[in-house]
Amino acid sequence: MTKLLQEALRQVEQLSPSEQDAAAAALLDYIKHMREMRLTDEQVEEVRRRRSDPDRQLVSHEEARSRIARLVWADK
Repeated sequence: MTKLLQEALRQVEQLSPSEQDAAAAALLDYIKHMREMRLTDEQVEEVRRRRSDPDRQLVSHEEARSRIARLVWADK
């Protein structure tokens, strides 16, 4: 176990039982979704193709966040 995780668990121990349950549920949800996020072979190939393109254009972190926000709001 990493020192960061140990520290997080020490802090969670100081919470009320209901807050501990909420923290545990959040961590378990994170682990579940992390394991579900897998690329297909086709997606891996597309990533490789795009990364190998010498003329690829990168966007800033802020531009990426802005684009994602527009996509999220477009779905609602």
